[in-house]
Amino acid sequence: MARLLALLLFVSASALAQRNELWSNPALAARALPPPEQQLILRQDMSQCHGAAFEGTRGVEEEEKRKNLGVALFKRCMAERGWTSRDPAARKPAPKAPRPTST
Repeated sequence: MARLLALLLFVSASALAQRNELWSNPALAARALPPPEQQLILRQDMSQCHGAAFEGTRGVEEEEKRKNLGVALFKRCMAERGWTSRDPAARKPAPKAPRPTST
């Protein structure tokens, strides 16, 4: 029972962490799919990839290895489906100040 609870906690924690990422699929955008349809496809793909990651980590006993493997499996599954992610907190660096010119 405790093992099942730990696995569910792992899946929910990784799901929350990955939910905060911004996902985009250039292939869907190129087909001009409206954002609501893209979001629906994203949710379906995330659900399937979370399931695949859960199944792939089922036999790993050590929590840290299981977490790292689960995240890697999830991201690989999403990449295979054409999705890329970025952290919303990771913004572009601020533009550099212009160099002084001698006149």
